[in-house]
Amino acid sequence: MDSNVGLFFFHMKLREYPKEFLDVYVHIAKNYSEMFDGRIFITIPDYPADYYINGKPTPSAEDNVERTIINIKKLIKIGGVDWLPVIQSKYMDTFSFINSCRKVMEIVGSDYPQIAIGTICKSRNVKWIKYCCEYTRKIFPKTWIHAFGLTLKALPHVKNHIDSWDSTAWTFPRTPGKWSYKNKNEKVEYFTKYIERINKILSNNLHLPTSNVNTSSCIEYGAVRGVLLGAS
Repeated sequence: MDSNVGLFFFHMKLREYPKEFLDVYVHIAKNYSEMFDGRIFITIPDYPADYYINGKPTPSAEDNVERTIINIKKLIKIGGVDWLPVIQSKYMDTFSFINSCRKVMEIVGSDYPQIAIGTICKSRNVKWIKYCCEYTRKIFPKTWIHAFGLTLKALPHVKNHIDSWDSTAWTFPRTPGKWSYKNKNEKVEYFTKYIERINKILSNNLHLPTSNVNTSSCIEYGAVRGVLLGAS
């Protein structure tokens, strides 16, 4: 479950989550954790630094690492939830990423079950993305590593370092000049073609839901969570 960081900090251009958001979020996190019985990761609300408008960082980029660390320290103590800590950094800043990665490790431990990389979600620099994934795997050798907003261009280079990724890219037009999906049929069409593209990249056989599975539910899940696929 994501904390809607894109909505608050990119679209709404806020500097902080709405008032009392964390209290409500924790309540929802506990309810969802009980509902899904250990089959859901709950993202610890983080602060982005990689949203740029006209080449300039938004106000939310100030102290984003420090504020993300504060939330991790605060929420990781709350039991009954499979928290997903997020590694943030200054935009395309290697030193910042290394420092942030080690700070998260000092808080949760190098064997924490799941970790997310948040700083790469708006980057298209494959070399930078690869470095972040490789370094995270070095610090968390046995952890499930999730990459937020991974561009498929980087997938061949990081598939052996991460365990999953998500993306809303499947909702975009599959054919240049067309629109993003407008109805259920286009949802299925776009999602199917996205999976086909991933198959070509990985040369794997990622099967779509069979007739025994509620395809509509699968696509709806993708629309809410993004595409979450094992990369190994």
